[in-house]
Amino acid sequence: MCVLMSVASVYTGPRQPNPLLVFLMSSIGKKWIVGISGGVLILFVLAHLAGNLTIYVGPFGEGINVYAQALHANPVLLWIARGGLLLVFAVHIATTMSLIIENRRARPQRYAVKTRVQSTVAVRTMALSGLVVLSFLIFHVLQFAAGMSPHSHLYDLEGRHDVAAMIILSFHNPLVSGFYLLSLVLLGMHLSHGISSVFQTFGLNGRKSSGLIKLGGLLVAWALMIGFASIPVASLTGFLKILPDDRRVAPELTASSNS
Repeated sequence: MCVLMSVASVYTGPRQPNPLLVFLMSSIGKKWIVGISGGVLILFVLAHLAGNLTIYVGPFGEGINVYAQALHANPVLLWIARGGLLLVFAVHIATTMSLIIENRRARPQRYAVKTRVQSTVAVRTMALSGLVVLSFLIFHVLQFAAGMSPHSHLYDLEGRHDVAAMIILSFHNPLVSGFYLLSLVLLGMHLSHGISSVFQTFGLNGRKSSGLIKLGGLLVAWALMIGFASIPVASLTGFLKILPDDRRVAPELTASSNS
């Protein structure tokens, strides 16, 4: 009898779902995930542009070589950061696609035509631009970060990896520059809508501020797009120049001279 009572006292009924998990799986929770991950990616784009613009510092783009050397000073931390960024990007894409599918399933049939007119440009462009930007990022990482560029073997005056020459010579290829510029246009479209969406998700835009937020998002997206686009344009026009081959120093020679 005592055994039966003790067993009965332990039983607490059906297991209740985790409230946080329930929230994250809801439509509002998914929008929060998209908003937070989108904000992180926007900050990354800003930081990435700041790093890329160091190619204009010093002769022959020396600034970006110094910047790249500092980034690679701790490879473990660098790959942890890359892995974290990749995870954020994957969560952002997966959650966004989940929301799009849910919205289409929940859309009443009688309002299908009206909703299509209102949402085609915003939703379909965001999905398309996001996928194109993803393919561009894969190509970008393989070409520059993974060292698959045919110009990744060059070194500068100090024996550092000549990132500037690798970038400039890669952009001398019109196909590479063209794909880069096309991806930047789509990235700008994605960001202009994404920035205002972040404010909307967290209820930070009102009737009076909505227009200003949209304008601000558009200006930020254009500024980013122009900043990134300036590098292939400067490379193609000859504004950015590379170090002559006869002035390059191999890393092993630099190490021996310092010792």
